[in-house]
Amino acid sequence: MKKTWIVFWTVFVIVLSGFFYLFWDFWKDTTQSDGERAKAAFTAYTTKWGEQKFSDMYEQLSLHTKKTISKDEFVSRYQNIYGGIEAKAIAVEPMYNGDVILGEDGQINFHYRLTMETFIEPISFTGKATLVKETQNDLEDWYIHWNPSFILPEMKEGDKVRANTVYPKRGEITDRAGRPLATERVVVDIGINPGEWSQASQTGKMEVSKLLHIPLDDLTSKVQATTSKSTKFIRITTLPQDDARIKQLEKTEGLQLHKKKVRYYPYQDATAHLVGYVGAISQEEYEKRKDQGYKTSDVIGKSGLEQIFEEELRGSAGGRIVITDADGTEKKTVAERFAKQGQPLALTIDAEVQKTIYQELKNEAGTAAAISPKTGEILALVNSPSFDPNAFVLGMSATEWKQMNDNPQKPLLNRFARGFAPGSTFKPITAAIGLASKAITPTDSIHVRGLHWQKDASWGGYEVTRVSDYGGPVNLEKALVYSDNIYFAKAALSMGEEPFVKKSELFGFHEALPIPYPLDKSKLYNDSFKNEIQLADSGYGQGEVTMTPLHLALVYSAFANDGNIIYPSLLQEDKKGGYWKTNVIPSDVASTVKQHLIQVMEDPRGTGRGARVPGIRMAGKTGTAELKQKKGEIGLENGWYAVFNVDDPRLLVTMMIEDVRGRGGSHVLDARIKRIFTKVLKE
Repeated sequence: MKKTWIVFWTVFVIVLSGFFYLFWDFWKDTTQSDGERAKAAFTAYTTKWGEQKFSDMYEQLSLHTKKTISKDEFVSRYQNIYGGIEAKAIAVEPMYNGDVILGEDGQINFHYRLTMETFIEPISFTGKATLVKETQNDLEDWYIHWNPSFILPEMKEGDKVRANTVYPKRGEITDRAGRPLATERVVVDIGINPGEWSQASQTGKMEVSKLLHIPLDDLTSKVQATTSKSTKFIRITTLPQDDARIKQLEKTEGLQLHKKKVRYYPYQDATAHLVGYVGAISQEEYEKRKDQGYKTSDVIGKSGLEQIFEEELRGSAGGRIVITDADGTEKKTVAERFAKQGQPLALTIDAEVQKTIYQELKNEAGTAAAISPKTGEILALVNSPSFDPNAFVLGMSATEWKQMNDNPQKPLLNRFARGFAPGSTFKPITAAIGLASKAITPTDSIHVRGLHWQKDASWGGYEVTRVSDYGGPVNLEKALVYSDNIYFAKAALSMGEEPFVKKSELFGFHEALPIPYPLDKSKLYNDSFKNEIQLADSGYGQGEVTMTPLHLALVYSAFANDGNIIYPSLLQEDKKGGYWKTNVIPSDVASTVKQHLIQVMEDPRGTGRGARVPGIRMAGKTGTAELKQKKGEIGLENGWYAVFNVDDPRLLVTMMIEDVRGRGGSHVLDARIKRIFTKVLKE
């Protein structure tokens, strides 16, 4: 009997174990199936999340979630928040570690890691997602219980996300004394409120039209072109804060006034081409710079130093991403970066010297440069005609833009950056090269009668022409004092092409000037010397010779520095001192030429006598460059001066004025040069 019970219980245990094994295996397979399906659902969800397919994400939300937020609300919330923080490169990685555990409530939890770039810095956080098994649209699957913390950690229902860009202050541009050339000021945007404007009286509208010099039809068109009913402000113009019209406009029905800070150029047209201006970034500029943090709403340097030093002046923007409650109270800072202010730019320019020279050029087409011949500091780079860069900042009308572009004197053209034929101001260079190479001596004279000369019959009908026949032999001093073209044409020929070119290039021809501003290279020729006629013409600054006013000034510094060309500086931090080109000519040659240049200014027959300033010894050379397409025609004439004070040299000025034919040639500049040296050195 006992044996029977043993057999019974043995069989019972075996059968029970079998049933238990079958149940465990079934339960385990069911759990694994749910786990894998939940994984698949969540993997699909996170993939859509990374691809920002918010509408598809919504379809995977649980029924409970869908009762709390509509599809449109869900999609727009993601779009608005991600758009506001400029989210990109979004990656959502499910974190599947170990077996999937089904909770007692039948739910499954998965962790995930989200990383994304924002306009401030990358954001990374981990979160937990809860999935529930339910049937939607006859499909049983695992769906996600969503909440706002999926967007950013610690977000709760009703919370908002605020993203603010903190713009840096653009670096100021100042002159040598700290006077601002580019700074900021407060201006006022004048705008129309369409709803209120429609109720305003016709008399009031006409008054606005007259005050702002904007046709009433244009104001009406601006309002009618606005299709959005929610628009409350249509900007029509911007005025300086101290504009007297603002007080009246503040009281005008239908207008709104908004203050803002903008870039400001106190010296206006006097420094426009040098300093440049800023303006709204174009689509093309944005595409090139968007990876550097630029936005479509940014301003950017458009010309001059504002453009050249855009990176340094701009600085870098900062910003904050914060979570707030429904009332706007900050709850958590998600990311923050402080703005890096733009670097200031301190120039060697003297704003008052710049302004003084500009005033002398203002009604002409021309250019000028001024340097300190002993230090190399650039004191002025001037261009005329010019424009007020503040007009670009405030907003230029189409009419104003057309007038500027149609102006035959080309106010937008930067002349001090261009090369021009230097005419007779080149003759001291030829003299210095000739003396240094011993091709000429101070006592050598030429004996030519009349106003015309040619080497021989091989020149055909071409002749070198001079202004006057002084009725006797002409040596080097007289050739400079009288500005004799024939003397310097013969001097260049006596040197020969190769020595002339080799020695001339010591002065920096065909070479970029060592300053951070793009200027044309001065040239002796375009490709090469074609013949002896071109060489002869080059001897007195014609042919294909071109020079920028700054390079001409630097070359003349050799006559004040014993044959060494001073090292130029435009930025205070770049002041190097010393020389750019050493021993360009022997010191005795430099001294000889300088003495002759003094006579150009002091001799009763000297071409520079009209610019003499009582009490100031000056050395200089005048020039008239003739521009024509072919021999025999009457071309344009540009008048030149290159001059410096001799005793304790502090100012060296080169100036060119276009179209001086029939007005006295270079003598158009006499009084201007005299006033500049008087004001800068005496007053």
